[in-house]
Amino acid sequence: MPSDIIIRVKCDAYLVRFAVSLWGNLPINFPKNSHFLNLLDVFLDKPPLDFQQPDYGPATLWIQLPYFETKNVVYNNYLSPLKQKIFVKELRKFFKITFRSEVSQLIVNGIEKQDALEIFIEKYDLSQDCWDFLQKDFYRYVNLRYKRRLFRNRINTSVKGLVSPIVPTVSQVSHVSHSE
Repeated sequence: MPSDIIIRVKCDAYLVRFAVSLWGNLPINFPKNSHFLNLLDVFLDKPPLDFQQPDYGPATLWIQLPYFETKNVVYNNYLSPLKQKIFVKELRKFFKITFRSEVSQLIVNGIEKQDALEIFIEKYDLSQDCWDFLQKDFYRYVNLRYKRRLFRNRINTSVKGLVSPIVPTVSQVSHVSHSE
């Protein structure tokens, strides 16, 4: 059950639109047991004296805090700038995973790359300003996967393993010494 407390996090506008398309209108209510709620549970602290939440315009992610079992959000409703950066970094990772997997799935199903990117942009209501960076990111991802696959089974020939000489066992040594 969400509380009435809302925090604001500085975030890229495309990530705000992505979050809104996944979890509903602002303020965002993350699903129960989500990774992001777990992060908030760990990151939230008491705000400094005279703290005023800034408004970052369209780059503001509004999050409605739930009641946590371990923290009282009435008193613990502050994310430091460092914790905000880490939270946004995790959101960006989630975005990239979603983006790469959905576009790859569309391409596997026979959709051209450009059309797959358009479909993703439309699905998550992203602005056309994202087109260039999404295209570059996807090509980097494809090249990275290709290189990993290319060099995965290659044996490094410059590293020579130790060649162990055959060391006779005790019974072989004693057998040789008795026969002489």
